Amino acid sequence: MARARAGALRLPAPDRARDRRSRPRRGRHRCARRPLAGGGAAGLDRAVPEVRSERANVSTGQVPVGYQESLTAKRADLRSLGTCWREFIRHFSPRAVFVFIAAAVTARVAVGRWSWHDALVPVAIVAAQPFVEWVIHRYLLHLPAFKVAGRRIELYGSVQHRIHHRDPSDLDRVLLKPPEVLSFVVQIPVVAAGVVWAAVALLGGHFLPLTLTATVLSYLALLRYEWSHFLIHTPYVPKTRWYRSIWRNHRLHHFKHERYWMGITSKMGDRVLGTDPDPHSVPKSPTARTLGVPVD
Repeated sequence: MARARAGALRLPAPDRARDRRSRPRRGRHRCARRPLAGGGAAGLDRAVPEVRSERANVSTGQVPVGYQESLTAKRADLRSLGTCWREFIRHFSPRAVFVFIAAAVTARVAVGRWSWHDALVPVAIVAAQPFVEWVIHRYLLHLPAFKVAGRRIELYGSVQHRIHHRDPSDLDRVLLKPPEVLSFVVQIPVVAAGVVWAAVALLGGHFLPLTLTATVLSYLALLRYEWSHFLIHTPYVPKTRWYRSIWRNHRLHHFKHERYWMGITSKMGDRVLGTDPDPHSVPKSPTARTLGVPVD
């Protein structure tokens, strides 16, 4: 007998004004199918009661509820932005980034020499961030171990990311570890200096002030990445269309197929680079949780 169709979690329509007081409309529910004994992938795709949007004219994305339960931290208190933010800033990563933001802002103000070129920097960073995070996620975080002169080498970030995929509900594994944070805050001004040097040669401007502007905004982009990734792994339910789309895609990345849906702060990189397919057209990957490395 054919299996019952797997259920899905219907997200509420994006409605900020009614964010705290809206409730799902009562109606019929699909029958729930219990996961197979012992859990496993079949359990992730089980059918559950369907919650319908209050506004039928708004299309709502769907993901299997098993994905939600396995990816989300087991913290019932993290259901509002306020509680999520307070938990977020308890961790090393955001605190360290805040310190470097403050230092970079102080240096930028002290240097002065503002110009219209500074206004180009945020535009460039917003445009570049989806592709930068896509490349880092695809080619560094998912990089398998390799050998150089017979010696096995594996990036620290790749190891940590693989652990995160194995247990995505562990909030302590969601944010960057201290070595990763320190690596980013050192590399960012170096990369910014190289890009600004080339831009100044073409468009003019002052090298040091623009490098500091780029550094400040890049640190803010790093903080945005960390906050978005952290929030996606909490029980907080998305209210806006933009956040709902990355919320959905990240669950698909963790449980459907690890080679798709790389974006964390935006879907733009996935759309342009061809990794945002129709989920129904993608077979479920057996290595989504292990990234192809056997569990010890």
